[in-house]
Amino acid sequence: MRRFLIVGHRASTNPAFPLDDLAGGAGRMDILLNGANAALHLAHDLRRDVEVGLLLLGPPHPPRFVRLEGFRLRNYQPDIRSNAALLRRVLVDTSRIEREISPGVFASQMSLEEALDRLGPAFVYAKEGGTDIRQATLPVDATFVFSDNQDLTPAEERAVSDRGALVIGLGPQALHTDHAIAILQNELDRRQA
Repeated sequence: MRRFLIVGHRASTNPAFPLDDLAGGAGRMDILLNGANAALHLAHDLRRDVEVGLLLLGPPHPPRFVRLEGFRLRNYQPDIRSNAALLRRVLVDTSRIEREISPGVFASQMSLEEALDRLGPAFVYAKEGGTDIRQATLPVDATFVFSDNQDLTPAEERAVSDRGALVIGLGPQALHTDHAIAILQNELDRRQA
């Protein structure tokens, strides 16, 4: 199983966030949704062996954790506006207990530490300046941790490093989160082939 955790520092937790302004009014929700698409979508199918966690830390009611299970997902589209509408429905439920809102889509109130413990067991943190992925030995059954357009805070980085995360870099240039995930998926596919 490949797992991805994407931290959205400003991602709205308001179930009425604007579908027509995912980059602004929804707090860069576009980054999380594009990242989830890069992790889950193939040309004509979904990756069934992938789980994606989206941690929404924006106002008004953070933190919110949305988990997508590739093998159970139904009605998950390549366009982020449709997936944003699904996310709006998910945000209506404010329970601390994880609930399946739609097939393969789970929601709860969960901190970064709780999300890491939920996904586990091994962690790989994608960060500029980390060990080049082509030289890294990656743990089996890892959760790959990404941030949005903001770096993880020092406290967030500590939470990841306290769990023994391997820090990797994906190349010599800074990349958008969704591009980094696509490159990582390609590298993992090549290693499996």
